Amino acid sequence: MSSKARPSKGKGNRPVIVVAGESDYDRQVLRHLIQSVHPKTRIANIRKKVVLTEADKHLRPRVDEIRRLADTAAVGSELTGIVVHVDLDAVDDARYTKVRERIASELSNTFPCPSALALAAFETEAWLMQFPRAFSKFDSGWTLHNKYRGCDLTKVDDPKRRLTEHGWKTSYLVSHAPKIMENAFEEDGTLMKPDGKNRSFQEFMDELSAW
Repeated sequence: MSSKARPSKGKGNRPVIVVAGESDYDRQVLRHLIQSVHPKTRIANIRKKVVLTEADKHLRPRVDEIRRLADTAAVGSELTGIVVHVDLDAVDDARYTKVRERIASELSNTFPCPSALALAAFETEAWLMQFPRAFSKFDSGWTLHNKYRGCDLTKVDDPKRRLTEHGWKTSYLVSHAPKIMENAFEEDGTLMKPDGKNRSFQEFMDELSAW
């Protein structure tokens, strides 16, 4: 997370958090999480697909591009936070820490406002699988297998495929992800207690909450 608290000034004073990511569905998932922590702040999306995991030597120009797109999205407001989604496309291991530190550092150095990195291990579906009841709320026939309960979900290889392997009458699609994330919140707006854990999810939420 960036330690810089000064927002990027726009023409107006209304604060805005800008979200970048690999797909619109991922950004919608993040919107629910951001709203739960910063309910009074407007959220704007960068609609261009952003891929940073394998950027390596091209990371800086890609983050610079995010900065330009974020400034455009925040016109008329104050850019008070940047959220970037990246699928690790790998289970949690030493590479996760290396990739996270590299991208988070570049975001911190580039943006004058706080940043939060949603580096999902393995991918966004591993975040959703922490909340089995959210799946059942979406479809009463969707029950997660017991082997995915109470476990470290960062170690589940290709969770999207694991969901489609459940054999549900209606198969899981990535387009279902935003509604499942919405279902993970109780009627009073609090997030369900996770059944299992996902380090990448918790680190993102910790960064977001620290703003």
